[in-house]
Amino acid sequence: MGVLVVDRAGAREALLDVTQELADMIRPLADTAIPIPGSDWTVGETANHVAMATQLFVDLAGGSTRVHGDATKEGLAAANAEALAKDPERRADVLADAIVNSTRMFLDSVDARPPGQLVLSPAGKMDMDTLVTYALTHTLTHACAVARALRRKVPVRKEHMGLIMPFIAVAMESFVRKDKTKDLTASFLLRLRGGPKVAVTFDKGAISIDTKPPRRVDCHISAEPVALFLVALAMKKQWGPIATGKLTTWGTKPWLALQFVGFFATP
Repeated sequence: MGVLVVDRAGAREALLDVTQELADMIRPLADTAIPIPGSDWTVGETANHVAMATQLFVDLAGGSTRVHGDATKEGLAAANAEALAKDPERRADVLADAIVNSTRMFLDSVDARPPGQLVLSPAGKMDMDTLVTYALTHTLTHACAVARALRRKVPVRKEHMGLIMPFIAVAMESFVRKDKTKDLTASFLLRLRGGPKVAVTFDKGAISIDTKPPRRVDCHISAEPVALFLVALAMKKQWGPIATGKLTTWGTKPWLALQFVGFFATP
């Protein structure tokens, strides 16, 4: 399931690496009550959330049915807040161990299931391989947030974006903002430099994702991978990457590129 093929080995290796980087950032902290920039959470709350989310991935990969939110940004936020309120653990070493151990358990569970087996995740229905890229996206997102809070270099690398694009393609359908796209009829072709292309077509609220556009493209977007990741997660404004050529656009409606990220509700 999904329009893009998952690099299974690459996604697994990257997930283990990013998980270890996150754990290494957290583990030495004597106090995790450090605010995350642009968030209501602290480092400790973020680490706890990642640990709980990774356990959710373990359960999903193991065949359990778990409901977490309602596949909307608001629903996921409410479910996350409720889960954090129920679990007061904020110790750095405990959370670092939990994140690493749960990630290893998750990958073991995935390996025990057929790659094409479908699961219903908080971001929609996907197969096991795409679920790994979901876990990678989720862990990488929060690892970058923790790095910013600790004034460390964000751990995202250009190869990560190619690995997570299969999940992004699925998530775009789940998190499209109907209020922003209900009157939109346009075709986009997103070109990840050094990676895949994704065609995104809107038809008055309906969205379709493919590797090739079904009709003439209205707006081409060429993106340097790290810049796209940081802009999509609101960790960087789009104007700097546009000015330096890291984000470029052309076509009959190039101005739509400025609105593209806003068509989706980033969880």
